Amino acid sequence: MPKQTHIQTIQSLAQGVFDHLVRIRRDLHRHPELSGHEAWTAHYLASELVQLGLEVRTGAGGHGLWADLVTDPSRPSVALRVDIDALPIQEVNRAPYRSANPGVMHACGHDVHSAIGIGVVGVLSQMRTSLPGNIRFIFQPEEEEITGAQRMIRAGVLNRPTPAAIFGLHVAPLPVGVIGWTDNLFLAGFAHYLVTLTDQDLTKVQPGHLDAVARRCCQVINRFNTWHLPTTWEEMEAFWQLMHIGPRQLKNFITYDATPNADDPAAWEGQFGLGITAANPHLRLAALGRVRAALNAICGATRTRYHIEPMGSIIDMRNDPQLVLSNLPALTAAVRSEQLIHLRGAFPFNCEDFAYYTKRIPGAMYWLGAANPAAGKFAMLHTPDFDVDEGCIQTGTIAMATLLFNTLSQLALNPPD
Repeated sequence: MPKQTHIQTIQSLAQGVFDHLVRIRRDLHRHPELSGHEAWTAHYLASELVQLGLEVRTGAGGHGLWADLVTDPSRPSVALRVDIDALPIQEVNRAPYRSANPGVMHACGHDVHSAIGIGVVGVLSQMRTSLPGNIRFIFQPEEEEITGAQRMIRAGVLNRPTPAAIFGLHVAPLPVGVIGWTDNLFLAGFAHYLVTLTDQDLTKVQPGHLDAVARRCCQVINRFNTWHLPTTWEEMEAFWQLMHIGPRQLKNFITYDATPNADDPAAWEGQFGLGITAANPHLRLAALGRVRAALNAICGATRTRYHIEPMGSIIDMRNDPQLVLSNLPALTAAVRSEQLIHLRGAFPFNCEDFAYYTKRIPGAMYWLGAANPAAGKFAMLHTPDFDVDEGCIQTGTIAMATLLFNTLSQLALNPPD
């Protein structure tokens, strides 16, 4: 664990840069950009990194960038990953920093993540002389499209040198200042399919028949769901408490999302999208089998056939147990034990392309509480009134800086082979 003086220095420096980080977060929130279009965001963040004295590599994997804080090239390196893109959502908040780009909004907190990333750079660059290794700061585009991590990896972000570990965080509808951690599944993998229905007897096709069957299929499949995305603060609070308890049925969750493409007039009649999220690959296969059984029954009764086409998937995002547990004492010292929540179940409704980094090197991601219901800020992800208590920026900066410093300290004592 880093010396208490180092943790105190991190805490003090994080407090000192807090006001600047709030300005960064609000600038980014005013100017959100969709996946693949993060040019302004990348330029803004690169300028901040240059001002902090780092050499920045830009244009990686699209609009991605990274910068290295090097103290000694012969020592190990670790990495921090930050996502930077926004969502196609029209913001309804009336805050002075609300989105100035119609139909685009930072509704997933990537503006907060980016500000924290700059904060960690600012804190640890001031501690360069005591930093026991090197750090790569990765600012990744296209997370919402689940394409950014793999593009950044192909661009070489995990090479020369290969970090010994990588960390990330994500804001969450938890009380501000709380950090949720797990040494197991963080977010589950996801499989996406396109289901196409056709008529067995093409001479007797009735207009709208296949769409009606598709709607029926979606209704039946969606009824398989045991778990439903909470829509109110009270429901969300209860669900996170359930994740803390970790009952067996939640640890083995499956969620289904079957949706006809009613928004596209040119969509093929009788098609619908099918998404399956589950706690492990075996459960995803079992869920697909259950879907096939339902489709067999419905199509047999309606004289239709179906075809299921895989349209892409994402792997499970699992934290490295040793990395998480070895850093727990330092994290406890940095943010206080009462602010740490051990989550024994994963959130079943999202996925995360951070998984592609952790497939290659040890990694860990943490939930950062950002909600303040008394102030009307609930941090409910992907909603048009998403907003956070900006105090989470200071907590996130302290936590991530501590994790990076502590991991380098451990590597200095036990260098990797």
